[in-house]
Amino acid sequence: MQDMTPRNDRSIRNIPVPANHRRSVPVHDREDTYAAPRRRRSRRWLWITLGVVAVSILGGLLFSTVFAGARVVVYPRTASIGTPVSLTALPNAQSGLGYITMTISRSSTTTVPASGTQKVSRAASGIITIHNSYSVSSQRLITNTRFEAPDGKIYRVHESVVVPGATKKADGTLLPGTISTSVFADSPGAEYNRTATRFTIPGFKGDPRYDAFYAETQAISGGFVGTEPAVASADLARAQTELEQGLRALVEANVSSQLPEGFVQVGGTLAITFNNITQSAGAGNTATLAQTATGITAILRLTDLAQAVAQKQIANYGGEAVGFADPAALSITSSTTKPVGQLELVLSGPITIQWQFDPAAIKSALVGKPKSSFEAIIGSFKPAIASAEAKASPFWQGNFPGDAEKISVTIGQRQ
Repeated sequence: MQDMTPRNDRSIRNIPVPANHRRSVPVHDREDTYAAPRRRRSRRWLWITLGVVAVSILGGLLFSTVFAGARVVVYPRTASIGTPVSLTALPNAQSGLGYITMTISRSSTTTVPASGTQKVSRAASGIITIHNSYSVSSQRLITNTRFEAPDGKIYRVHESVVVPGATKKADGTLLPGTISTSVFADSPGAEYNRTATRFTIPGFKGDPRYDAFYAETQAISGGFVGTEPAVASADLARAQTELEQGLRALVEANVSSQLPEGFVQVGGTLAITFNNITQSAGAGNTATLAQTATGITAILRLTDLAQAVAQKQIANYGGEAVGFADPAALSITSSTTKPVGQLELVLSGPITIQWQFDPAAIKSALVGKPKSSFEAIIGSFKPAIASAEAKASPFWQGNFPGDAEKISVTIGQRQ
């Protein structure tokens, strides 16, 4: 019976299982669905997005660099002046309002009937400009003062003339005072005719003024001794009248075109002189008459004139640089008809004084500065500037361009 009784170590729980034995798992035949990973597609869209952002940033930077700019409109300070305004001007004045003279010459010819010949003896004449680089004081030259050419020939003035004093410049040097007048050869003859020449004043020899006073001419003509075509007195008088009328109109018409930039003529001061008529044989029984007219007029620097008006008419004017808003509207007349000595001027027409400023200085002040500092920068240019406006592009740009060439400055007009 004991043999039939199972031992504890023979229990099924105690039967050892070989190490290499595993229960088989049933295999079922079925097709599984496989989803491809989405990781690569998501990364591609990420790169595309980053690329678009980068291009946008680079494009914005490029646009900001290439197309950056600023437009500044400046409204200068102005003051309306009641007219008329009376002023005094002196030749080459050291202080106050000064004027200088401008010379313009024109020539013309005409043909007249001639009959036979006649003997003539005529002295050459022309216009000289006398220079005073000796001192700031004026110098009077008496009637018949001599002027000597390099070849020793003598020419004289037939009227007394006062040469203005020199003007002392900021560096201490002297700008010569000048005046133009007529001279006549000491003797008749063609040998006194000459082109551009510089003259000395023999009367100043042995004096420091000898080297500091001199005269210059563009031409001296009309000298002749000999036989020339005979012209009837009536024909000569008529031709001379026609020549002088035509030359006067020609000189007057050319004054404005010959004015130096920034100057204005003093109306009524144009003095015209006519050289002696010269004659030469023409074709057939004719003679050719030639004549030269020289006009001398007083001119003023517009900025000097504007400052003189401002000093007289504007309270608390501090000597700032000023000009005229519309110089063409300005009319100036003088109490005298010759550009000599003291001139009593009368200004009329609508006069508006306009303060001046330097556009380049404004550009330099704005370069690279924040737009928020615009008002403070413009304020540093007062009292010349009343107000200003600025528009910078692109609109998101916080600063003015770093290149002054990309900043434009214009003058605005208030309506």
